[in-house]
Amino acid sequence: MKVTSEYKQKFIMLKEIQDKYGIDSTETKEIIDGIDYYRVNTPVVGNFSTGKSSMINAIIGEHLLSVDITPETAVPTEIYYGDNKVFQYTNEGVVERKVEELPLKGLTIQTTNLVKIEYKNDFLEEIKSVNIVDLPGFDTSFELHNRAIDQYLPNSLAYLLVVSSDEPVLKESISEFLKELKVYNMPVYVVITKSNRLDEDELKECKALLKKLVGKIVERDDVKVVTVDSYGDVDVEELKEILRDIQKQTGRIFVNKYSKMLRNSTRLAEVYLEERIDKATLSTSKLEQEQEKVEKKMKAITLEIEKEKNNFSKQAQICINTIRERITGDLEATLPTISAMLENGSDITDKINSVVRRSVRIGINTEFEPKLKKYVEHISDMITIELPNNDIIINNVNAKLTDNVAEEITKSALPVILAGVGFLLTPVAAVIGGIVGITADVIHNISNNKKKQREVDKAAKQVVEEVAKQTSISIESEINKYIDTINKNIEKDVLKQKAILEKSLSDIKIDISIEESDRSKDIEELENDLEIIKTFKNDNLDNNIEDEEVSLEE
Repeated sequence: MKVTSEYKQKFIMLKEIQDKYGIDSTETKEIIDGIDYYRVNTPVVGNFSTGKSSMINAIIGEHLLSVDITPETAVPTEIYYGDNKVFQYTNEGVVERKVEELPLKGLTIQTTNLVKIEYKNDFLEEIKSVNIVDLPGFDTSFELHNRAIDQYLPNSLAYLLVVSSDEPVLKESISEFLKELKVYNMPVYVVITKSNRLDEDELKECKALLKKLVGKIVERDDVKVVTVDSYGDVDVEELKEILRDIQKQTGRIFVNKYSKMLRNSTRLAEVYLEERIDKATLSTSKLEQEQEKVEKKMKAITLEIEKEKNNFSKQAQICINTIRERITGDLEATLPTISAMLENGSDITDKINSVVRRSVRIGINTEFEPKLKKYVEHISDMITIELPNNDIIINNVNAKLTDNVAEEITKSALPVILAGVGFLLTPVAAVIGGIVGITADVIHNISNNKKKQREVDKAAKQVVEEVAKQTSISIESEINKYIDTINKNIEKDVLKQKAILEKSLSDIKIDISIEESDRSKDIEELENDLEIIKTFKNDNLDNNIEDEEVSLEE
């Protein structure tokens, strides 16, 4: 079914009603403009040199991605159906490249943040709602590991985990990554590359092992494992079927996403129309009394919200302190492991990153999210505006709708906060590298084992203290930033609600001067438009859309 055109038309109709009555339609227009570009992400993840890029080239049947790369030249790349355009996102801005230049050479993660490839291809056209994301290996840098979750998770349908047949193990960074995916109930497909290096029995054993390992971590028995060889000639069709299946699911995801947006976008128009119809027969003096009621109601709400905000701010600070203590405790518990890794010359950044993310994740889930949910629910109850036939609640919460906005806001907290923490921790990697470098030089010149161990333990403690300090600063900053964003949205929505109620009363005053016959026609038009709005309000309310393919129209 062509759901894109169907929903685009609904939003166009909504915008026409908003424009007719002078209701702000800016957000509706932005939704209309973005519908044709709807895609879901399918990130391809794994360790460096597992054959991810070769696999993607094999699926598409074109040599779009460079396979001769190093950790320094591995740049995140998005591939999707389009008009043969290539965009290179550099530190200075966006550079448009030619398709004929593919695969791009000489890129580095220091100068290029992202590459986007729009490519006209038969198979990509089959999966035109899917955005394949080739992410650099997790062992390239912990910043890229974090991006795989924080940047792409919110709009992803599934992840493809690529494992090389000559190393069918799950390193700690991959295991921790899978644990994070499990929190969001995100499906994972496993792809074994370079499978031609194993005989039939070895490959069967390898598939069974990875199915068991991944399934245990994500707690699913239905983890699918497929194979390709170095050149993509083995079971490539099976891998394509996975992507086709993901494409089929995009219809359901699209409808659920845009039906929610449609329902949410109708709220102010519904308030306005309900008020215009309900108070059409009031006298001017009665309307002025209603105006005073609105003013008093909004002032009372504003004062109550301020009290609630102050109370939540105190609770949030307690959460922050608890999370800090958890991070410090968890880092200190890994001191023996970090010491051993330093002594062996191993890279400790992945280990540190895993510990920090796990601590923050558990802290946010157990300490911050429950309090955040209660706060949003209290605010939602507080700013309920009673109307004749229904209750309209600011911030897209309505008792008659199944949308649980408090739940949605709560679920978005973790990836947003973790993204900020990960970004702020990036400079710490340089500090860790400096400490490790100095320690390596020092212990190289020490022959006494006890003295060497003291130096290693001293360095490990220094690393832990520095990371704990920086993480504590960043976690407080990011949580407060997230709360500030929520509060600004609440204030904005209260002002919108107040403005729309005042506008409806003002327009009713104008109606009073109109002849009664003309006024009847206006009320009839208002009622007709309200009926349209109500159908939008109930759009896909049961979220019972089956998996259908989204048809993106040319």
